[in-house]
Amino acid sequence: MNSISAFILRPFQFEGTKLHPNVLLMCKLLVILMTAHHFFFKIADPFIPFIPALDWFNEFPNVFKYSLKSIFALSAFALLFNIKVRTASIVIGLAVILNMLASIPLFANHTFICGCALFLAGLTNDKEPPYLLIFQLSLVYFGASINKFLEPDWWSGAFMDTWLGTARENPVYLYVSELLPELLLAKLLSYIAMFTEFAIAVLVLFKRTRNLTLWFIIIFHTSLFTLTSFRFGHFIESLAIVLLAFLSIPKEQMIVHYKSQSLDKLKRFFKFLDRDKKQVWSPLSSENSHWLSLKTKDKTLYNHDALRDVLLYTPNFFMLMLFIDMTMYIVLYNHRTTLFVINMIFIWSVIFYFLPLNWSRFFKKQA
Repeated sequence: MNSISAFILRPFQFEGTKLHPNVLLMCKLLVILMTAHHFFFKIADPFIPFIPALDWFNEFPNVFKYSLKSIFALSAFALLFNIKVRTASIVIGLAVILNMLASIPLFANHTFICGCALFLAGLTNDKEPPYLLIFQLSLVYFGASINKFLEPDWWSGAFMDTWLGTARENPVYLYVSELLPELLLAKLLSYIAMFTEFAIAVLVLFKRTRNLTLWFIIIFHTSLFTLTSFRFGHFIESLAIVLLAFLSIPKEQMIVHYKSQSLDKLKRFFKFLDRDKKQVWSPLSSENSHWLSLKTKDKTLYNHDALRDVLLYTPNFFMLMLFIDMTMYIVLYNHRTTLFVINMIFIWSVIFYFLPLNWSRFFKKQA
């Protein structure tokens, strides 16, 4: 492979930088997501800024806007192509945060969270766990829960009833609420949201409960999306991407044995996605009863357990997932019901497949 081809493939490589591969994956996906949601074109001169001193830039029209756009574009290029990734991540995060602070009308929680995650990711390294991102995740849920606790409309159910019943006209909510006493369902949903967010804020801080809490976050927000069909801007996608920072991708090579012939296409698929060349594939012996095995430094897994981990440890699998999601959104933009149904089937199927449960043992018991 010549040097030009190698450089072009850098956005799909995650090893050999000053960031953990999973943290670098998170950063790249966040930049792609924000760019897809037109963040670059939303960068503008200060307008009703949170910090009044930023109004000074309005004495020099377009200086703030074009300077910030240039900084964002150059840093995004550097990050995607693995050039000084920590510095690039910090600069992008600061650019996003500064743009939010420069204009109250442009402020959006989901974009601000992305900016903070990028900034904090740049402050981490490839030697220690991303503690700062753990604290950010806890702070997001702590702030969300406390904000709700201090609002009387959340305790009375008025907010939930107005949002789901009037603003969204959610058919499931309207149907079930008519069967129950007034505002009972709204109160129940409000209390679940408040206390769930507070529990997440606490439990994610502890290593023993972190993995279970991360799964709970995924199921909790997917359930909300299922009920409301509302993504809260790109909050759900942003959150899912931030959770990738907590993946533990093995540092050493992964030894994968597969059933030849029948799984040749699967092997080619993963070899295509594995731009870091971390997977070593070789055929299983003919007498072996398994169809796939994965061996790492810490464990050996077989069949679907092995396949799940191979997928999780392949960063470009998540790049592919994001591109599929964005493509579905573009193609089915004018068919929202179809898009929602396909999204639900796809997301819940992925969740149930990756849940750390032994489904084969479960089904054997049922039989």
